[in-house]
Amino acid sequence: MPYLLDTYNILHAGISLGGPFSNLTVRALCQWIVASPQRVKATLVLDGRAKPDEPTENEFPDVDFLYSGTGIPADNVIAQLVERSGNKRKLTVVTNDRAVALHARNNFAQAISSEAFLKLLLGADKAQNAALRNQLPTKKTAAALSEGESAHWLKEFGLKGPGPAPPPRPDSPDLTDEDLKRLMGGN
Repeated sequence: MPYLLDTYNILHAGISLGGPFSNLTVRALCQWIVASPQRVKATLVLDGRAKPDEPTENEFPDVDFLYSGTGIPADNVIAQLVERSGNKRKLTVVTNDRAVALHARNNFAQAISSEAFLKLLLGADKAQNAALRNQLPTKKTAAALSEGESAHWLKEFGLKGPGPAPPPRPDSPDLTDEDLKRLMGGN
């Protein structure tokens, strides 16, 4: 399924999401797209002209770059691409701009949010990371610390330990069938 990306819109959404997308750039977005096992066919639509620090099609041959040119918003280019598409129903526009999404839907194309697209890419990456994590020895991935390790890190960060354990509760007597019936509202 081909995707038309409102690129700078996606970058802003990624930075707002934080985490692995906190420093999202055009180059990093292309790397996420290329690394996706879902074979995302993407056209990045960008405002203005190519910047010197942005990647080229030579660097990412599987990703198409389309610059709107001086004084023409990328939103207008996306709208024209949707209108001229031969198979609009298989086209997905990725944007948080309501007008762009509405235009796409009115022309029978699909539209998803920038966050949904980034999570789609992240989900693919999580699957790869989980597969790699399963190949590591259990000791390397276990999160439990020994009592000595915990004490060391508590001391290192100037924190107090959890304190003594609470006293054990006195054993409550076993309830009989009669007690249960009474508690449940029976006679």
